[in-house]
Amino acid sequence: PDVALLVDGVTGSGKTEVYLTAIERVLAQGRSACVLVPEISLTAQTVGRFRSRFGDAVAVFHSRLSAGERLDQWDMVRSGAARVVVGARSALFCPLADLGLIVIDEEHEQSYKQGSSPRYHAREVAAKLAQLNGCALVLGSATPSAEALARCETGSHDGARWTRVEMPERPGTACLPEVIVADLRREFVSGSRSIFSKPLLDALDEVVEKRQKAVLLHNRRGFASFLMCRECGCVPTCKHCSTALTYHERTHTLECHTCASSYRVRPYPEYGSACPKCGSRYLAKMGLGTQQVEDALRALLPEDVAVIRMDADSTRTKGAHQKLLEQFDAAECAVLLGTQMIAKGLDFPEVTLVGVINADYALKMPDFRAGERAFDLLEQVAGRAGRGEDPGRVIIQTYLPDEPVIRAVKTHDRSVFTEHDLDMRREALYPPYVRLANVLVWGRDERAARGLVTRIAEELRAEFGLDATPMLHPVVETGSAGVEFSSRELLSRPQILGPTPCVIERAKDRYRFHIIVKAPLGCDLSGALSAAVSRAGARPGGSIAGDVDAYDLM
Repeated sequence: PDVALLVDGVTGSGKTEVYLTAIERVLAQGRSACVLVPEISLTAQTVGRFRSRFGDAVAVFHSRLSAGERLDQWDMVRSGAARVVVGARSALFCPLADLGLIVIDEEHEQSYKQGSSPRYHAREVAAKLAQLNGCALVLGSATPSAEALARCETGSHDGARWTRVEMPERPGTACLPEVIVADLRREFVSGSRSIFSKPLLDALDEVVEKRQKAVLLHNRRGFASFLMCRECGCVPTCKHCSTALTYHERTHTLECHTCASSYRVRPYPEYGSACPKCGSRYLAKMGLGTQQVEDALRALLPEDVAVIRMDADSTRTKGAHQKLLEQFDAAECAVLLGTQMIAKGLDFPEVTLVGVINADYALKMPDFRAGERAFDLLEQVAGRAGRGEDPGRVIIQTYLPDEPVIRAVKTHDRSVFTEHDLDMRREALYPPYVRLANVLVWGRDERAARGLVTRIAEELRAEFGLDATPMLHPVVETGSAGVEFSSRELLSRPQILGPTPCVIERAKDRYRFHIIVKAPLGCDLSGALSAAVSRAGARPGGSIAGDVDAYDLM
């Protein structure tokens, strides 16, 4: 009871077997267990493993279930017929009797944070449930979050003991894959204009020759990131959002990935499309999407090699995730191409090659967690290779080979990145050294929304008594087993940043502004935000959302 255990194990080290063994012991005691996974795409494969061990005692919960299916699963749990629940974050709220264990697999995943009301993080809810039920909380990841590592370093959080257990090796003869970094700058200088670098082309040829399987990651769906008119320079943008439209070749449409609006492109067979501003037939496809990579793969590989694309477009229908994975599993020689949904949890021993088409997309996002997310994604997808008897190989294509994230993945040494990342967070006062809240205000009337967010900022400053510059105080160095705390300065009182327009300033015809609040660890942000918003006096037409311990700042 009141124990949180972080299983820090490399990909393929057997974390799932640890969960299964722990659940067996809990069931033998007559208690129940809840297992969270971050992606719907992982649910089918994970449920298969759990049902092979526990039979029909496993219930499943995720957002793709119909209302009838969800009710059936709920009744199984409530009646006690199912004593193990596997699902996404909402599975925490199932009526499990005598809860004995909560497992959060891939605990670093951002999808455990609920982005809409009611806003919560599954890790925090699970920790409280574990305390209330007197049971253990087990968190597993090959790339633990900075927050989890910090709690383990401190040794306790909110009355519970936090402990880290390492699993640094894969079982048996399996070993971590070799990681090769393909410098796209050199490829360009040498005259190559292909999507695939020479090392990746050679590796794909070897996969085909040996009749093995490969996984390729490209975290951009669609055919091209945007279109640009060569005559007037117009870039088609969404009518409802301040974002460029993504071109989808299959449907010949421009689609907004913010509000899901779709626009038909006037086709010209000989050129492809027409500019919506000047009517020019010369539209250039800028950027690279999964559809374009799929076309290049089909042109490159023999017809008997299955090319399977797995992204938000190809998995819209019910059961599409499972169908595509079964297709990949059944093929003799295949390439699975996809976005981040293929990067974690999947276990196919036949995969000997993992390729990353462009590792740079996530590195330079305007978010302090961008580096952490990029490292998590690359390290996780690299772990799909070499899980069987044959050794694995990972080829990462990048224009930034000297970035700490890339060097850390290449050497399988997380500290190369984490030391750099934590230094930056400490200097800039970001979690895990402070608490962070994001107050979002949006409305159709830009002036009204701006006025409302300004009043809220003023009330927040009054609430915290911020008439002077925020005070800082030194923190004594404690040593480290994964997170280093040096004698630098951390906040002793809250700090208000903004208000300012959001990165995506307009979405779904609403103008968006936000305020970022940084506060010392343990500060009651929820009460302060509620009081400030109440005094600001929201008016009709303006909406407010306060997100404590925020993950999405865009």
